[in-house]
Amino acid sequence: MSAATVAPARDRRTSWAPGLVRYVVGRLLAALLVLVAVSVLVFLFVHIAPGGPEDAIAAPTATEAQRDQIRDDLGLDRPLVQQYLSYAGSLAQLDFGHSYQRRTSTIDPIVDAAAITLPLLFCAWALAMVLGIVLGVVTASRPGSALDRFVLGSTTIGASAPAFAVGTLLAWLFGIQLGWLPVLGAGDGGLDRVKHLVLPVLTASVIALASCTRFTRVRVGEILEEDQLTFAQARGLGRRWILRNIILRNAGVQLVTLSGGLLINLIAGLVIVEQVFNLRGIGSLMVESINDQDIPMVQSITLFVAVFVVLVNLAADLFCFALDPRLRAGLGGDR
Repeated sequence: MSAATVAPARDRRTSWAPGLVRYVVGRLLAALLVLVAVSVLVFLFVHIAPGGPEDAIAAPTATEAQRDQIRDDLGLDRPLVQQYLSYAGSLAQLDFGHSYQRRTSTIDPIVDAAAITLPLLFCAWALAMVLGIVLGVVTASRPGSALDRFVLGSTTIGASAPAFAVGTLLAWLFGIQLGWLPVLGAGDGGLDRVKHLVLPVLTASVIALASCTRFTRVRVGEILEEDQLTFAQARGLGRRWILRNIILRNAGVQLVTLSGGLLINLIAGLVIVEQVFNLRGIGSLMVESINDQDIPMVQSITLFVAVFVVLVNLAADLFCFALDPRLRAGLGGDR
């Protein structure tokens, strides 16, 4: 490759790089504002909810004076504005507070719960995306066939069924009747952890599989009707080359955007999945903390989930920029 060829390529990269930096910085600043708004809303919602932490901490026979003492010790008798400013000041120092119930930093229970939820989340997401794309491409190439109707019908039924019903059915079939897999708990780590997460992963992947399959089928079907595919086939290009360089490349941006949305949607679905299989993940910890009126724990979990959502959206955008030069052109390059 000549120097004349390399130089323009470098010029194009350097021309859109500053625009990409500005975009990322702008998104991070906007994300910071979103996190501040989330912290305010969660703080207010938790405080206006019926009951209070003193009801969960105090014994049933505790007197009103004892409950007032608990509120005073926790600083809950101060005005809400002062409580929030104190909380925001702690966040600025990366101090996420201490759990009322556990008497420890909120970080430790969240880390332990994330060790269960994150593998479950990413495995279910990857399984749904891989199967969804494969099934979508296959059914799009055979529209109206028996396979097409079977796949779309099956995924629709799976997506329409409640997560707890799917989980209960899988646990009954593979755990109780066949005895192949454990049903409850997360195991003791290693291979035992993998065995315990198989059924939860299958249950969670059903939530996203139908959306991915249907979207891929529609988008690939549109690409199959385009003239560029006809020209590629007329030139004698192989199926693998067409699939990789035309079909998946043209559908890549939409699939990346879809994958980010599915990953975020799965977070909500995992709350039910964790309850069905008795997993001590983020969802179960959130439900338990809400029932206990454990305000610092609820706030910390919400903030960490919000940060995760922001990072997923940012990563999806960056992947889209990498795949589509037209998006980079909007940043100042590839004109």
